[in-house]
Amino acid sequence: MSNPVLDIAICTYRRPRQLEHLLSSLAQVELPEALDVQVSIVDNDPEGSAETLISCLTESFPMSLRYCRETRRGIPCARNRAIDEAHQHEAAYLVFIDDDEWVERDWLVNLVRCASEFGDKCVVSGRVRAQVPDGTSPVMAEFYERNCYSTGTRRQYCATNNVLIPIAVTRDLGLRFDESRPFAGGEDTLFFTEAVKRGVEIVFCAEAVVYEVIPAERVSIRWQSRRKYSAGTIQAVQKMSCGRGRLRTLLSGAFQLLAALAKIPLSRLGGRRDDAYRSWLKVCRSAGIVAGSLGTRSDFYRPDSGI
Repeated sequence: MSNPVLDIAICTYRRPRQLEHLLSSLAQVELPEALDVQVSIVDNDPEGSAETLISCLTESFPMSLRYCRETRRGIPCARNRAIDEAHQHEAAYLVFIDDDEWVERDWLVNLVRCASEFGDKCVVSGRVRAQVPDGTSPVMAEFYERNCYSTGTRRQYCATNNVLIPIAVTRDLGLRFDESRPFAGGEDTLFFTEAVKRGVEIVFCAEAVVYEVIPAERVSIRWQSRRKYSAGTIQAVQKMSCGRGRLRTLLSGAFQLLAALAKIPLSRLGGRRDDAYRSWLKVCRSAGIVAGSLGTRSDFYRPDSGI
């Protein structure tokens, strides 16, 4: 009898250097026992920019390495294609990581061990640590810090940047990523929020670590402000999908917006520039909540947006 299959899915768009770095780290990863591990590359570039790299690595890569092209633009389309590929190849587990990350050697065994310990029907969300460029100010670096919880902590949602999903979540529940706004971002938050509403448990695994490489062009006030605004629009949708009324969401966002705005001049007068910057990012997020409660969605990840 063959072992169950674990499919590591990587959705990519014109980032060959980052993808090569990730695959280099995956080639060194410790493989869990009693599982057949394969890697699926879903290229979201209609021109297939990752195909040459994958074809060069296929023969020497220590795991089965497959390539497919998803010509419908947008990360939710690519993620849904990854789900379809996992179903087609009868995978038992689907693992998502981002193409701008790299993994520790024991990352996968820790992810699988946690899934085994807490039940093979739960989603396991691993830890993501940011690697910012040298010279990044501490207050700028704060923006990229991800919360770390003790292993086993239950979460109400997570992201796809380091997560193990039992295939039953997508096969039996029929869950898919929302393709209605393919460049908005946050569809993973909404996906896992819906999974929890359907009875799926999400547990955190602090030992399963990946590193996100932050490019220098993202270490800017403009980029972080836009990202906070976009996250706010998704947060509004999430709150309303969990039962909070539109008016309540709108008023809560407006109150947070005004409170954060009031803190900025006070912080500046007190010489606390970092606190003023933190308040500004709260303004941006709150503005996104207000806009999102009114039905606005950002196209933050549109290819021509410079992201």
